Order: sequence, then structure tokens, then C-alpha cells
Amino acid sequence: MNVAEFLETRAKAFSDKPALIFKEQTITFNQLRNSSFCLADSLRNLGLKKCDKVAIYLPNWPQYLYSYLAIWCCGATAVPLDFMLTEDELISCISHSEAKILIAKPKTNISLTGIKEKCPGLKNIIICHEEVEGFLSFEQLLEEGKSKFPEVEIQDKDYGIIFYTSGTTGKPKGVLINYLQLDAPPKAMTHFVDFNDKDIVLCALPFSHIGGLIYLQNCITFGLTVVLMDRFIPVEFLKNIQQYRITCFWIVPSMYYALLQLKEFESYDLSSVRWMVIFGAPSSPDALRRFYQYCPRAHLLHGWGLTETNAPTTVIPMGSKKLESVGKAAPWIE
Repeated sequence: MNVAEFLETRAKAFSDKPALIFKEQTITFNQLRNSSFCLADSLRNLGLKKCDKVAIYLPNWPQYLYSYLAIWCCGATAVPLDFMLTEDELISCISHSEAKILIAKPKTNISLTGIKEKCPGLKNIIICHEEVEGFLSFEQLLEEGKSKFPEVEIQDKDYGIIFYTSGTTGKPKGVLINYLQLDAPPKAMTHFVDFNDKDIVLCALPFSHIGGLIYLQNCITFGLTVVLMDRFIPVEFLKNIQQYRITCFWIVPSMYYALLQLKEFESYDLSSVRWMVIFGAPSSPDALRRFYQYCPRAHLLHGWGLTETNAPTTVIPMGSKKLESVGKAAPWIE
């Protein structure tokens, strides 16, 4: 995936169309491209080179997406870190990945100075939304960078992401995703569902997870609008569906169950939803069918995939009622 070309193409085709909506703030495709290019320019001015590692430790803010896109525009490797990680876990992941830059939001229980001291390969820490002495300002880097198309030759097998996943016992393991594989989720979505540039999707999944990242990949691939939540709050999720006329979303079973437990669940208008996907853990078909009753026009889909398989890997066909199944794999999956 050549991310810079996708950003350029979408900005030309959908210049003033919302790419992201976050807490009533609208970010157009033109603004998304410009912010990503400006940050990429500043990162290169800091000495970031192709294949260098940049760790991201942020909530689900637009800055997380700017960071992903800017890192890829540089041909570097993003290391997304869950915002709930402890300081020791951060040090372990940053050291193991050999990250040279950390983009972060300060937290009271995290010493960024201590992290830098214990990670000798970490050259710079960039802080979002705060001015902290001794660290760089994310907002200043955006302001100082130039919005110019980055000329970087990226090979398909260069690594675009290292996901740290704790699907096994012991310390988190690094899962490598190369630039060719960045195309896989949008390609799979084309096979399984019917995205178009009129779709408005709702994201409440963390960007440190493959399920959250897929929202960004689909945004720049299909030109759709992403309504972004910094964390999942069930009643706010339903309010967003109603307010923005959400057409599609994908969440994990625990989120569905939390929505169904709301007393006011039945009072919200969910008629705009065209399809929704559940994935990530075993689920109750009966509970899903209950949810489906309030989205009469929607296709309810069940899927499966791993970080290692660059999900989605299997999804039941549109219109299928077999919610007990996770469907068949895409035809190119071995």
C-alpha cells in the first residue's frame, strides 16, 4: 500500500468531504492529507529514516491516525501500543522494537523521562496536547512541517507495523505486518461486504488493535467517513449511530452485550445501519439475533481473524442467517 498516493488521490476526489468526525470536530480528506504530510516532513527533519520504528501511545484521537499515516509516508514502521499498558510494559515493547521515536500522551502513572532513560535507543519523545519541558510538541511539529508529497521508495516487504499481542502466555509478542499486507484488510472487505464512498462508519475500537486500524485503512481506500470515539461508552455509541446515520460498524461481542443491556436501547433509531460485523471472541447467536431485531435493514455478519492473519480472514456471506458460523475464508487465503 502506497499510503501517500492514497491520501493524495482521496484529497483530490473528496477534498471537503469529512474523513473523520471526532467530538463534533470535522476533519476533511484535504486536512487529513495535509496534516499527515506535515507530520511526515517534521519526522524526517528529526532524522527518521525508512524502516525506522516509531511507537505510538495515545488514546483514540485523530493524532493517532495522523501518526500512522505520517510514519507510513516516511516508509517507517509504526509500533502501536495499547493506552492501558503499564510503564514496564511500555519499556519492554519500546526496547524490543528498537523504536527511535515515541508519540505519546502523558499519564500520571507513567514517567516518560524514566522511559527515555531505560530505552537508550529512543531519541525523541513527542507529546500531544501538552507542553512538557524536555519533550517535543506534536502540535508544533504539525505547524512547522511542510505539506509536500513524500518521495520515498517503499518495498512491499518493508515492515509497516509491529503489533504487540498477548494472545499467548508471557510477554507480548511482536507481529510484523509489511506494506503489501496493508492492502489485505480493504481487499478482504471488498470481497465480504459492499463498501462505498457514501458509507459512514463508527469506530470505538482501539487503534492499537487490528480491528481499529482497519477503519483507517478503509477510510483512505474507499473514501468513507469515520466517526471516531476515544473510548467505548454504550449509550454514546447508540447516540452516534442515530445522530450521524451510521451505515456500518464492527465490534467485539462484549460491546454488543453492553448495548443490549441498556434500558434505552430500543428507543434509538438504528435504521440507517446497512451491516455490522461481530468478531474477536465467542458470541451468543441468540443475543445477536435480538440486536438484529432493531436494525431491520442491516446484514448481521459474523467473522474471524487474527492479528497474525491480518484480519478479516473469514466472514459469513451477506444475507446469511447462520450466525453460529464464522463463514468461509476469502479465496486467496491458504
